[in-house]
Amino acid sequence: MTTADEIRETLVAMADERQAQQMLRFFKTGKAQYGEGDHFLGLRNPQVRMVVKEAWRDTPLAEAVRLAKDKWHEVRLCGLLIMVAHYERASRIRGGKFADEIAMTRIMEEYLKLHQHTNNWDLVDLSAYKIVGHYEATHLDMTILDEWILPGHTLWQRRIAMVSTWNAIRFGQAEKVLRRATQLLDSKEDLLHKAAGWMLREAWKHDNHEMVEEFLMEHCSTMPRIMLSYACELMSPDRRSSFTQMR
Repeated sequence: MTTADEIRETLVAMADERQAQQMLRFFKTGKAQYGEGDHFLGLRNPQVRMVVKEAWRDTPLAEAVRLAKDKWHEVRLCGLLIMVAHYERASRIRGGKFADEIAMTRIMEEYLKLHQHTNNWDLVDLSAYKIVGHYEATHLDMTILDEWILPGHTLWQRRIAMVSTWNAIRFGQAEKVLRRATQLLDSKEDLLHKAAGWMLREAWKHDNHEMVEEFLMEHCSTMPRIMLSYACELMSPDRRSSFTQMR
């Protein structure tokens, strides 16, 4: 068995102070910024993924959860990616059903408990759709993400709910994108506008053209500029211009 302490020691030994200082600025850790108070070792994603690749099979879920609560950003990322690896193994289709439905549910539930630690856009974007997004798309009675998108929840809960629709798109449930994007039209956070625009773009990319364009026709005159820009990114120049000129 590989423990959280062993993995943490491996990651800390790889720390790069110069890179850490750059990441503090990149991930907006200053006072009143969205990443305020976070701590970085200065590791790039490929370095973290290398550790994940070597360790995840021997790392129990409980140890991954411990990592995902760590003070160091990259250690939290490592824990989340180990959880993703476990979930992907459990959700493989074997004989017409998931390999381990019980494990899928357990990992999903543990992930939801970690939302206060999944507290920057990269942590959300690299894990949410692969765990809770997939679970929601394959378990249609799951409603918690429709609750998390509502005002009154944290920035990161709302981004998890929005980014998780990426898997909904792949499972033919693109209406979830529109429903959740509607809840973010009046939000104040650019990170939510970008997430909604990104998912609208993905829905359009996966041939939901009419659905997305009807949404934009209804909201483009008042929706946040960055949301509209992201949503139109893959359209033809003329079609994109037709929406942006309504702004």
